[in-house]
Amino acid sequence: MRERVSLFIYEDGRFLVFKRVREDRIHHVAIGGGVEPGETILEAALREAKEETNFDIVLGPRLWMRELTNEHREYAYLVTEFSGELALGGPELERQTPTNQHIFQWVSLNELPQLDLYQGPLTNAQINRIQQALP
Repeated sequence: MRERVSLFIYEDGRFLVFKRVREDRIHHVAIGGGVEPGETILEAALREAKEETNFDIVLGPRLWMRELTNEHREYAYLVTEFSGELALGGPELERQTPTNQHIFQWVSLNELPQLDLYQGPLTNAQINRIQQALP
């Protein structure tokens, strides 16, 4: 089973996500990615945050763990403590082309359920869990 860590990075009432433009399709993705062999969830979260955003993060509370129909398990965390200058890096930067874009977007909690969010839409229970975990 493939494991993924999703980071809901929060600041000033908004969450950082990627707006993905790939060919003619647009969807959104939480910051994060796959857990590499031999890597812990914490190590993957720290690495993915640094690669994708250039942020050094403090992992906040786990929001949920869900098993998805496509042999994936997602661990989602709230992040409210981070530092660094926001900049795209890692494999996402290397794959950036006019038809394959990773665009940072800050969205409100109310906007999250309306996004075509990979790996699937957020449920009301997940939105409530995020809201309860906010400082």
